[in-house]
Amino acid sequence: MICDHCGNIIPEGTAVCPQCGKALTPKSRETGAAARRQGRPDRRRGGRLGSDMPAVDNPAPVQNEAYARPRRTGSEGMRPVSMNTGMQPRKLGTQPGGRERQVKRRPGRRLMINWALLWTVLAALALVAAVGTFAFLRFTDAGQLMMARMGRDANANAMWVYGQELLDQGYLDRSVAAFEKAYALEPEREDIYDRLLQLADAYEAAGRLGDAEGVYVKIYTDIAPEDPEVYRQVMRLMEGQGRQMELAALLKLAYEKTNDSYFRRERDQLLPSVPTASKEAGPIKYEQDIQLLSAEDYEIYYILSDEGSLPEDGELYTEPIHLGEGTHVIRAVAVSSDLVSDEMRIQYSISLPRPAAPYASLAPGVYERRQRIWLKQIKIEDQELLEQKMNRTPQEDEILKKLNDITVYYTLDSQTPTSNSPIYTGEPFLLPLGPSTVKAVAVNGFGKVSNVMERTYDIKKPFKLYFSDSDNFSEFIIMETEKDGFIRKFGTPASEREIEEADMEGSCQLLTYPWGEARFFLTDKGYVIYAFETNSPSVVGPEKTKIGMSETDVTSLFRDMGMEHNRDGSRSLYYDRQNRKYAMMYHLNEHSDRIDYSYVRQDNLVVTLSYYLQDHRVVKMGIHTSVNNQWGT
Repeated sequence: MICDHCGNIIPEGTAVCPQCGKALTPKSRETGAAARRQGRPDRRRGGRLGSDMPAVDNPAPVQNEAYARPRRTGSEGMRPVSMNTGMQPRKLGTQPGGRERQVKRRPGRRLMINWALLWTVLAALALVAAVGTFAFLRFTDAGQLMMARMGRDANANAMWVYGQELLDQGYLDRSVAAFEKAYALEPEREDIYDRLLQLADAYEAAGRLGDAEGVYVKIYTDIAPEDPEVYRQVMRLMEGQGRQMELAALLKLAYEKTNDSYFRRERDQLLPSVPTASKEAGPIKYEQDIQLLSAEDYEIYYILSDEGSLPEDGELYTEPIHLGEGTHVIRAVAVSSDLVSDEMRIQYSISLPRPAAPYASLAPGVYERRQRIWLKQIKIEDQELLEQKMNRTPQEDEILKKLNDITVYYTLDSQTPTSNSPIYTGEPFLLPLGPSTVKAVAVNGFGKVSNVMERTYDIKKPFKLYFSDSDNFSEFIIMETEKDGFIRKFGTPASEREIEEADMEGSCQLLTYPWGEARFFLTDKGYVIYAFETNSPSVVGPEKTKIGMSETDVTSLFRDMGMEHNRDGSRSLYYDRQNRKYAMMYHLNEHSDRIDYSYVRQDNLVVTLSYYLQDHRVVKMGIHTSVNNQWGT
């Protein structure tokens, strides 16, 4: 018989299977499928093997036959399975002895499939899978990284990670592209410092050093100006490219931003030493020759102003720089190949000593008779230089000499002396008659001018008067005589024409004669004379002056304060600012001079009487009117 549980052949009548150890039920041994499997007649069917099998009378006993336990294959029934017994199983529907018999099969139940429901379920599963896949790729870091790897759009984080993967695998250009895209997607983020360092690393690996430097510059300019590491990265690039001057500038910037003394030390070692000057900055008493020095004996370029760039606009230093009075700025740099030191800037304020003002031997005041006067000068000594007499340098000896090389300039007409004024020779001089103001200044060898000494005197004696509006030519009056009256006295002119006169407004006319000319300008009364010039001996001028008179004859007719000639040969005759009258003799050349007497009218026009001298004799005289350019109203 066969065990219902394990399918092994067991002895007939066994209650417990010796193979699996399970109990066999009597029912299974006697009826149903179990009886049929064991070749026993089904007691419920009258000894038949099945209702669909015909009865066989006295069947031959079957020995050593077994049937495999049927396995379900569906609703069609059971299929026999051969057991490993060495015997061929008997087909269903055959009788013992191998004879076939007809088996009548009973129809089974067919399984019905709901295809609509099946497709709905499958579609739902597909939709869920699609939504899940989309959510995974769109909203998870792993999904975004997958998108980046597939070349699809991904977020900045995924692109940074993907770029690093590419960089680690040696795909440099693709790595750079991924980093650039990540930076473009999110340029502002908390970890942008680290991300930009990644990009700079990729640029360097790809040989794009300029781009890498640009990233580092952005970091220390906009993101982390106090971080020394990023400066070091740029310095490494510059040093590798031999950009020494840019490296020096960056070292300076790095030290200023980070206050890291490392950068200052590196810069000091890189650049030439700053030039030095032989004289400390500050106020200096005398002129100086300043030497510029380089510790390494490099070339020095300097410039004497705060304008311009060094060394481009500088001058190569070859000899000491001479500084006179005033404020001086010296800027200099030392140059070694393409390296330029830091700039030295030094400022000096040189104030040369001024001499003391002269003093007069006569006290100011009123005197009844003429007085003589001396001008004296105080000698200046520099005590410090005098004490160094044995150790003075030639330059210091020259300083002492210039200190006491004093020249005194003076005037008697109240005008402030200039370098063109008469030089006082040390001899006394007479004060002029009437009021006078003596002024004097001292000038030393440095050209420094003292304060002005001023003394006022009044010698109570009669003196000649100034030229004024009461002094006129005998035949006409300046600014009054009309053109028609002038022609009646002097005759018809040789020519007459319109002219433009800068000093006179309105229409002007010029009348010429063989002996000279006359000029007229248009007024409400008609044309009035404003200028006249003649060389005719028959014309009589103011104070009966005529052609042919000597210089002395002319100057004796008006006031002459007796001043000495100026250095240019001219001489002041008088100068009265209060009354706006003055007179001057001008030296034109070796043989020619001109004497001018002037006064200012109430209408502020200046009337000037002129005498032209040739070898100190009058050869021409004239009078003219001009705009007041010297005196106030």
